[in-house]
Amino acid sequence: MNGLILVAGGKGQRFSGGKGKMELKVFKGLSLLDYWLVRLETLKGLFQDIVIVTDSPLLNSRDIKVAPPGDSRKKSVANGFYELAKVDKVLVHDGARPLATNVLFERVIAWLDTFPVVVPAIDVEDALRKKEGNSTVPVPRGGLIRVQTPQGFRYDALKAVLEAPHEDVDEASVAQQLGWEVHVVEGERKNLKVTFPEDIFLQEHMFRQIQGIGWDFHKFSESRTLVLGGVQIEDAEIGLESWTDGDVAIHAVADAFLSMLGQGDLGTLYPNNELWKGCPSTNILADVMERMRKNGILVEKLTVLLLADKPKLKHWIEPITRNLSSLVNAPVHLSITRSEGIIGKDLDGMISLAFVNGVEVKR
Repeated sequence: MNGLILVAGGKGQRFSGGKGKMELKVFKGLSLLDYWLVRLETLKGLFQDIVIVTDSPLLNSRDIKVAPPGDSRKKSVANGFYELAKVDKVLVHDGARPLATNVLFERVIAWLDTFPVVVPAIDVEDALRKKEGNSTVPVPRGGLIRVQTPQGFRYDALKAVLEAPHEDVDEASVAQQLGWEVHVVEGERKNLKVTFPEDIFLQEHMFRQIQGIGWDFHKFSESRTLVLGGVQIEDAEIGLESWTDGDVAIHAVADAFLSMLGQGDLGTLYPNNELWKGCPSTNILADVMERMRKNGILVEKLTVLLLADKPKLKHWIEPITRNLSSLVNAPVHLSITRSEGIIGKDLDGMISLAFVNGVEVKR
């Protein structure tokens, strides 16, 4: 069994001035923590146990363990380690390195069959100089390498490292001091570390832009309650026909998300059967979003257009927008308009269109 400790509790002085770079929403409106909560889905085939070391109050995941950061890297890793089950191999990775590929994780895991400690590294390509007084002198770069994460350990090796009194820049350095053999494998040049504000350029390598469009129409029904965007429209005297609660706005949004996924449509995936009949449309949306999460897709921005001749809904725009935004965890723009008699009479129902900009997490 394999375990992963994702260290995501640093204060990020150079990046965020100590505000915590993992939570700053600067990567296409997402944070590094948002990114990892989706990215980790792609790593669950490699790791049977995962712990995120963070003090973020925003973390809300049902199947990923959380450990608090310590006042040093070693203590942070230790907190994560003692939350793990008894696994055979443990990888420790910096949350500030979002571009490490699944292949790199696999490479480190594979070499742990032969060596107790494995670290990825790349050659140093820059000219180096060392300060000496008010001057500098060149430093030969031959033989020098830049160490990266994820760093891999057999369980007993990392346990010994964390129980030892030694402190160093990383766990592999302590392991070597204790006599464990450290094996270096090829790292990845794009496995860069987010350190400075200008490093947000990495988002272009973290995500792939995708879009989706969806629509829905429901006729009026005098026997139904009107629900739009998950909000019950209390002053409406008429609702919408549907096998669910008739939330035409959420149906359009869910349809737009499914178009990004390429996984069919509402009628096919959520048919009029006992499972979905009469259920809140928010349940369907939650299921669609779970499909997106498992496929590494996040919502960047959502635009919803509602075509409705009645009832008057202007004063409901703000609460519907606020609720939709909370449901999809992204900015939402909602506009409501009338048909203006273009078909010769008022619409006998409501039409909704949804346009979504999303990002797919690269692996």
